[in-house]
Amino acid sequence: MIRRLATLLLLAGPAWAQEETPTPEEVDAPAVDVPEEDPLSAYRVRFDILVDRTIGTASQPVVFNWRRSTVHAAATGSFLVELNTFNSMRAGGMVRLPGQRSIVELGLSWAEVWDSQSSRQLAYTPYRQPGRPDRFDLDVMVGLPLAEGVVTAAPRLFPATQLVLNGYVGLRYGLYPTGWGGMTPGQVVGAIFNPVMTEIELDNLESARLDAMEVDPQRYGFMAGLGNDIYFEQGFFVSPRLLLSLPLLAPATQTRLVMTADASVVIGMAF
Repeated sequence: MIRRLATLLLLAGPAWAQEETPTPEEVDAPAVDVPEEDPLSAYRVRFDILVDRTIGTASQPVVFNWRRSTVHAAATGSFLVELNTFNSMRAGGMVRLPGQRSIVELGLSWAEVWDSQSSRQLAYTPYRQPGRPDRFDLDVMVGLPLAEGVVTAAPRLFPATQLVLNGYVGLRYGLYPTGWGGMTPGQVVGAIFNPVMTEIELDNLESARLDAMEVDPQRYGFMAGLGNDIYFEQGFFVSPRLLLSLPLLAPATQTRLVMTADASVVIGMAF
């Protein structure tokens, strides 16, 4: 038994000699953890790169998206304020063609002009005021959205609406039914593009003017103003607006009604 134990000690001796004894530095050194593989490393991005990327788009709240509609049909009514004592009101229809950045309006209205108490008294004197007789007004306007959003009324009875503040600019053309009487087709075509009414037209309108009126020779002029489009969820809309005439063509049209105002309301449906 003792002989076998001595033999085992002699065989194990060289193995003990081959083991390295750790140095004091290795004993005192902290243990190092081997990092495990991060499953999210493939999806990590530096912060400066992340902020340069688009990570979302804010949506615009709308009650009715008028830009996606095809056409608007509306009725119009307005009260004209001119530099005279005559009363003038308009009524007609309008077609609106919406776009992404603007809305084009084509309107035709009948303008009715009648006497006031002051104009009837003025008719007894030799003085005359510039004015425009009964006529058709052809409007070509462009509306530019300036601000819009969803609004709620104070009385909860009314639903939320889409409010659009528009700036308007365009051309208003006056068509006088009795002005072309006795004119040849060539004269009519030439008069259409003339900013000033011809002598034949002014003579024809003498029978259509009011007693205290001097017919203003302007045929067309520029209009500009502001208005609100109030859209309901079903596409019904109301659009009050105020337009002013711009005297840009006054030297060419020889008008004496330099500044006029048009307070109007447009009521219609968007399809």
